[in-house]
Amino acid sequence: MGLFGNLFEKKNCDVCGEEIKLLGNRKLEDGNLCKSCASKLSPWFDERRHSTVEQIKEQLAYREANQSKVSSFRGNQVYGQGSQRLYVDTAASRFTVASEKELSGGNPDILDFSQARSCDLDVRENRTEEKRTVDGKSVSYVPPRYKYSYDFYVTIGVNNPYFDDMKFKLNSFSVDTGNICMTSGGNAGWRLNTNASLRNNMNINKYNDCISTGDQIKNMIYGWMGSGMQQGFAQPQMQGYPQQNMQQGFAQPQMQGYPQQNMQQGFAQPQMQGYPQQNMQQGFAQPQMQGYPQQNMQQGFAQPQMQAAAPAAAMAGAAAAGSVMAGAQITCPFCDATITPVNGKCPVCEAEL
Repeated sequence: MGLFGNLFEKKNCDVCGEEIKLLGNRKLEDGNLCKSCASKLSPWFDERRHSTVEQIKEQLAYREANQSKVSSFRGNQVYGQGSQRLYVDTAASRFTVASEKELSGGNPDILDFSQARSCDLDVRENRTEEKRTVDGKSVSYVPPRYKYSYDFYVTIGVNNPYFDDMKFKLNSFSVDTGNICMTSGGNAGWRLNTNASLRNNMNINKYNDCISTGDQIKNMIYGWMGSGMQQGFAQPQMQGYPQQNMQQGFAQPQMQGYPQQNMQQGFAQPQMQGYPQQNMQQGFAQPQMQGYPQQNMQQGFAQPQMQAAAPAAAMAGAAAAGSVMAGAQITCPFCDATITPVNGKCPVCEAEL
C-alpha cells in the first residue's frame, strides 16, 4: 500500500513548479524534476541523479544562453558520416557534435576551440568465425577463418562544467573487410592500408577513408590546443618536432634528439643523443651519456662526472702519499732498526723496502 501510495502521490517539479504527470518524474539528489525540464538538459550530461535542484537550475540557464549560440552557428566544415557529426564554424572558432536535425532545430552544445582538451580515436573490430558443414555438422576450419568488420569512434575531451567528453561514430554502417584483418591486435589498425593489391577493394577504401577522417579530426583538435598550451600537460610528440617554451607542465620525451630549451618548473627529459640542455632551473638534471657539458644548472642535483676527474684525483693522492712516506721514520722489517729510508732502501742493512 505504501509503495503504490508513493507512486500515485502528487509531485511538483522543483525547477519549474509544474505538476509531474504519472511516470514523468526524474529524481534529483534533493528533489524532483519533470520530463519537460529534463529534456532541456545537455544530451552529454549523465549526472542528473547526483545533481541538486540548484545545479539543474544553473545548467538550464547555461542551456538557454547556448540557444543563442546555435542560432549564430555557421558550420562550414563537417566530419563523419554517422547520425552525429562534428560541425566546425571556423569563422567563430566554435564546434559542436550533433545530428543535422539537432543542429537545425534543436539545442546542441556549442563550444569554443579553446575548450577542447583531447581527442581519442578508437577502432572497434567485430570478428565472426566462418565454419563449414561436414556430415551435416558445422565445424571450424583448421586453422580457423574469420570475417571482419569495423566501426570508428572519436571522443573529444572538453572543458565544460556539465560534461567531460563528446563521443560519436564516424561511419554510418560497419565497414566489412571480409577475411582481411586490419588491426593486427588492439588499436594498431588505426592506420592506412597501403597494400597495392587492395587498392581497388571498395571496403578497404572505406576503411582508409574513416582512418583519414579520424586523423584529420585529431590533428585539427590538437592544432586548436597547440595555439595556447601553457599551464597544462602537453600532448605527446610523435614525429620528433621540438616544442619550446613549455611552462608549468611536464615535457614530452624527445624521440629524435632535438634540444628542448627554456623548460622551467618541470622535470627534464633524458637526453638520448648528447645535445646539451641549458638554463634548467628548479628541476632535476638528467645523466649525461656522451660527455657533453651541462651548464647553468641551478637549484638541482648535478650529474656524476664519469670521465677524467677520478683518475686525476687518484694520481694526485698517490703523489702526496709518496712525499709523506719519503720523510717518515719507520722500523726496518729486515734489521729491526729505526731508520729514515733513503731512495727506498734501509741505510743500515741496505735492504729494498
